[in-house]
Amino acid sequence: MTIKERQEREAHDRENPWRPMVTAKADGLICDLLFDDMAGHFATEALQYFLDVDGRWYQIEPPRRIYEQPMNWRPSYVRMRPERRRIVKQRSSAR
Repeated sequence: MTIKERQEREAHDRENPWRPMVTAKADGLICDLLFDDMAGHFATEALQYFLDVDGRWYQIEPPRRIYEQPMNWRPSYVRMRPERRRIVKQRSSAR
């Protein structure tokens, strides 16, 4: 990662901070998720998720249900239509 890329990433993190999981709402908002493992915290780059009304997180592309418990989330300020969410859920259950 170059210095410029790091500075852009830090600016993005300041403008769009990670939020606690209790504030997430199942309204179709596309989000980034932050996970935690034994090595530390990690964000899944270029993967996007949404919280469904059933209280479960789903990865959009490739479609799959998330079984790991994320520790923080951050919105991308774009919402998915209910039809698109239903398609992602159907494809994730077909796997």
